[in-house]
Amino acid sequence: MNEVSLLGSRYPLIRDMGTTLTRTGWIHPDRVTDYHVFIYCIEGQMQVIEDGTEFFLRDGDILFLKKGIHHWGEEGTLPGTSTIWIHFYDSVPALPDTQDTEHPAFQHLHMVPTFNMFTPGTYEFSLPLPKYFNIQKYPYIAKRIREVYELYTSARPFRHLYLSMETMSVFLELYNASQQKESFGKADVLVQKLISYLEDHSGQMLDTEQIREDFQLNYNYLSTLFKAKLGTSIFKFHERQRVQKAAELLKTTSMNITEISYHLEFKSPYYFSRVFKKVMGESPSDYIKNIYRMR
Repeated sequence: MNEVSLLGSRYPLIRDMGTTLTRTGWIHPDRVTDYHVFIYCIEGQMQVIEDGTEFFLRDGDILFLKKGIHHWGEEGTLPGTSTIWIHFYDSVPALPDTQDTEHPAFQHLHMVPTFNMFTPGTYEFSLPLPKYFNIQKYPYIAKRIREVYELYTSARPFRHLYLSMETMSVFLELYNASQQKESFGKADVLVQKLISYLEDHSGQMLDTEQIREDFQLNYNYLSTLFKAKLGTSIFKFHERQRVQKAAELLKTTSMNITEISYHLEFKSPYYFSRVFKKVMGESPSDYIKNIYRMR
């Protein structure tokens, strides 16, 4: 469906913005772009065809068009149609002799686990934006889109940076609004329960047999389902949870590294330090040096 995704670790980079007020005979440009296109139809009717799929945008509709995909219009746009559009990159455009590839660590985000602390890895995901959606029931989003356009036309210093941040916020609002219309299926509910279970047992080693008994389901099935929904394994998720708990203990207690490693049932202080550095990007001792330790 030529989905456009928002990358957790990168703001959308605004190329340009504008408004359209169509006259009789206006047709959407026929083109293939190296940037994504966002269109918000304030009123009227605009026809856009993307890779053979036809869209009619009417009052309150939004549409994302993916970079690199042919899109065009025909004679389906009505005169007097008013829109706001944004052209944006999801990363720094590749030079002609380089290849723009997606970061292999990015994964689709279906549901967000609860962490007490955000690490660089927390931002490694992609958020699928709604392809075609109506925001008439969400007037605050329409207001935000207009405010972003007003910012674009202003002379504010560092305007491009503020535009990226504000556009990111609008796109997140669009994603959240679109998700309100979708109810979780049984598989999603099961994975959410498993997330809560792992958070509650973050002070212990992963016990696959206990998980099987508590959920009365085959562990391999649970593991496959979990990875399909979150893009990471149960083991890696649980490992991150345990390190987050360890980091909290380092901040809020007088326990030393060895005591915490055994308290959280790591195999050894050495193994604990290795896992901590992998998740947090620094060793436990360096982490202690870089925080204000609260007792």
